[in-house]
Amino acid sequence: MATQLEGTNKIGVAEFLSVFGQFSKDDQIVIAEQISNQTFESRWRILDEELPDTDELSEEDIMAEVKAVRYGAQQTS
Repeated sequence: MATQLEGTNKIGVAEFLSVFGQFSKDDQIVIAEQISNQTFESRWRILDEELPDTDELSEEDIMAEVKAVRYGAQQTS
């Protein structure tokens, strides 16, 4: 399959995955890592919006939660 990409021509996801599947597993890993690096910032922003704001939590609050989880798990064993 000969695919020629020029300038700003875009391909769809299905076409990309078809081409991607033709690479060796080692090359697929390199490509996937590159995509991950290029999209990290936008993926982090999405995740950050979903996470609760923890600025108001004190160290004591965190340790109380850790102890509750730790000792709660030990009681059920």
